[in-house]
Amino acid sequence: MMRLFLAIDIPTGIREQVVAARNWLAEGVKGVKWVEDHNLHLTLKFLGGVPEEQVGVIGQAVKRAVEDYRSFWLEVGSPGFFPHIRNPRVIWLDIKGNTEYALLLGESIDESLAPLGFEPDKRRRLHLTLGRIRTEGSNQQLMKNVKDFRGFPERLAFEVEQIMLYSSELTSSGPIYSPVDKFVLND
Repeated sequence: MMRLFLAIDIPTGIREQVVAARNWLAEGVKGVKWVEDHNLHLTLKFLGGVPEEQVGVIGQAVKRAVEDYRSFWLEVGSPGFFPHIRNPRVIWLDIKGNTEYALLLGESIDESLAPLGFEPDKRRRLHLTLGRIRTEGSNQQLMKNVKDFRGFPERLAFEVEQIMLYSSELTSSGPIYSPVDKFVLND
């Protein structure tokens, strides 16, 4: 079995600025498992455990789903929390830009994978996960850091030109993501 997910990669220059912001937000904060630099991505769809022999069929379905889609632009925004600020479990950065188009692409992927037994996502929201909050209740320093966050020194917009299929191996030191396939969007 392979744990699989479909994602949008963050370009290196944008990733470096996101890492700097994450490090600033993490200053003095305890009880948060921060996402490793190289694991930052935008999840389009989590597939879960999949038999290895099904990977090729999944790839063909996703290829069909994205074949009519063009590249598009997204932009990294401000920090927020899931499920909400009163009981934060995840800290993330909002994604702006052509999000409606990205969500349509996600729906197309859902439709292509439904015949293979994958449930469609009921509430897809593009976000860039920075960390998972491990302690109960709100972390005052984290809340202060988010409140004091003044944004990025420049606009963090990037063009999405491909969708990646990754495997995720869970280890005691954190997940290891490995590329399995890529699906290039039209120019």
